[in-house]
Amino acid sequence: MERLKGGYSGVVLWLDLTEGVVRKEALDESLALNYIGGRGFTSRLQYDLIGPVVDPLGPDNVLIIAPGVLTGTVAPSSGRFTIGGRSPLTGILGDANSGGMWGAVLRRAGYDMIVVRGQSRQPVYLWIDNDRVELRDARHLWGKDTHEAERLIQEEMGKTCSVACIGQAGENLVKLAGFIADGEHAAARTGLGAVLGSKRLKAIAVRGTKGVPLYDPARFKELSDELTELLKQDKRSGVELPTYGTTALLRHHMALGGLNTRNFQSGVFGGADQIDGDALNERYLVRPTACFRCPCKCDRYSEVRDGEFAGVAVGGPEYSTLVAFGSAVGNSNLAAILKANDMCNRYGLDTIETGNLIAFAMELYQRGILTREQADGLDLTWGNYHAVLEMIDRIAFRQGLGDLLAEGVAHAAQEIGHGAERYAVHVKGMTPPPLDPRSVKVYNFRYAVASRGADHLRISAPGAYGLDALPPDEAAAKLKLWESIVTIPDLMGVCKFPYSYYAETPDLTLRKMLHIVPDLYSAATGLEVTGDDLLRVAERVANVERAHNARLGVGAKDDTLPPRFTEDVMPEGPAKGRVYDILDDLKPAWYRAHGWDVETGLPTRATLESLGLADIADDLERRGVLPA
Repeated sequence: MERLKGGYSGVVLWLDLTEGVVRKEALDESLALNYIGGRGFTSRLQYDLIGPVVDPLGPDNVLIIAPGVLTGTVAPSSGRFTIGGRSPLTGILGDANSGGMWGAVLRRAGYDMIVVRGQSRQPVYLWIDNDRVELRDARHLWGKDTHEAERLIQEEMGKTCSVACIGQAGENLVKLAGFIADGEHAAARTGLGAVLGSKRLKAIAVRGTKGVPLYDPARFKELSDELTELLKQDKRSGVELPTYGTTALLRHHMALGGLNTRNFQSGVFGGADQIDGDALNERYLVRPTACFRCPCKCDRYSEVRDGEFAGVAVGGPEYSTLVAFGSAVGNSNLAAILKANDMCNRYGLDTIETGNLIAFAMELYQRGILTREQADGLDLTWGNYHAVLEMIDRIAFRQGLGDLLAEGVAHAAQEIGHGAERYAVHVKGMTPPPLDPRSVKVYNFRYAVASRGADHLRISAPGAYGLDALPPDEAAAKLKLWESIVTIPDLMGVCKFPYSYYAETPDLTLRKMLHIVPDLYSAATGLEVTGDDLLRVAERVANVERAHNARLGVGAKDDTLPPRFTEDVMPEGPAKGRVYDILDDLKPAWYRAHGWDVETGLPTRATLESLGLADIADDLERRGVLPA
């Protein structure tokens, strides 16, 4: 590469599973310059490599696995990677992001990205040992959970390798299956574990002992040390995260009246104090743990030492998991939540989607739409955690009602009928995270317009709160800024929590993201960039994703919220009496802020060309998506 003097290894692994071959190719420097890494790579290559008629579970779907440019370096919290491909859950752009160690080890083995095509005739796993790369037989691993598969691979290849794999859910093509790194770090949203299962790629195991090349190592370390001190000194990243991890959000969202309770029927849960961060710390937390080079230690390691679930030990739970198997299903038994978390990690299931699916089934049971006979004899009464755990098993192995739920909430509702669609809380086929949009309206407009479906990670920053009192165009413009801000960690391969969300003030986040991070990138690559340059790349990625979905028929009609939020008045709590009534005001404002057509919600040619995306404009015009 000519312009980039460091930061990238310059090597991409291409797997053709149909032919059973792996080849190495040089990283396209223009891709690196225009999209940086991580989600930038996965989103652009989805557009380039996956046509609009591709079956997500067919051999023509392509999986792209991309760490960021800073992943594996001495920068704090630099362990993230993104996996992307057409989602079997939603049928549109799919990706998921994870931390742990695996992404950093892949970078240190000398690779910037892995691209997977085709479909193997029998189960295989990819073995990477620095420069040595080979496909290995995985028939003995098929049918094993993620923990057992990891153990068996490490017995074969050595304890020093890092393993990311699918469990039985991915093998069984469950459309909410994920890719589990190091046994507990889940790249789980959008169901890409099922794509790995369809390709019969059980795992990718990596040993990496090189380093990530840096243009100015001394300057890079100086900036990394500065950022690490900032993170340690900040009360949110330096105190709240090590103490509670993300579990502190449960109490915060209760105070807002927006805690997902019984499939979003309420925003408050009477048993919240039995499942919150304090309860976890007092009863089951063994220690906080950390991803690669993270000073914040927001991960939890928890054990149940007595009672019905004695012996359960799990890396977790995260806040979303506490809610998914807690308030969302009316359950206040914290030990049962830990058991559910462990089951999902082992089977390779998205905890958010799994819990929300079970909550959906419970509401249908409550309303008489789903009978006990249709539920395979299970009593799906709110709070029945035994039924919840049994449903996790049945979803992972596609048994009975679980076989239907394994297709996702939108498909399941359509099949069940009898008004079930009214209670299927989703956007574009993906269910929301725990915060109810009726409690913080402008901020949670993000669910309606995110490129993956009902998503909280495309916009997740404290600076996006407090916008409800602003005029629509002003609120949309500020929300768009935070959309770009929180895209940058996905490109760099660092964690959103310490970099963009957990900060005492929005100004501190802006300092980190628009000043220190650009300097880190420059020290890594030798290419001088500013915060504005990174914002422009983030905007380019948002437009590529919008264009990709537009090519699949997604537009303004799909940027909506379910009736649970737009028609049902919040019945109790701090948000009592609220309904989501600003969608029609915010949508055109959002489109104007992005330079998109107000009627269709599609990027205009002028906007695409201004971002260097004339080729995409030409493609959309040729396909009749944009007017000629």
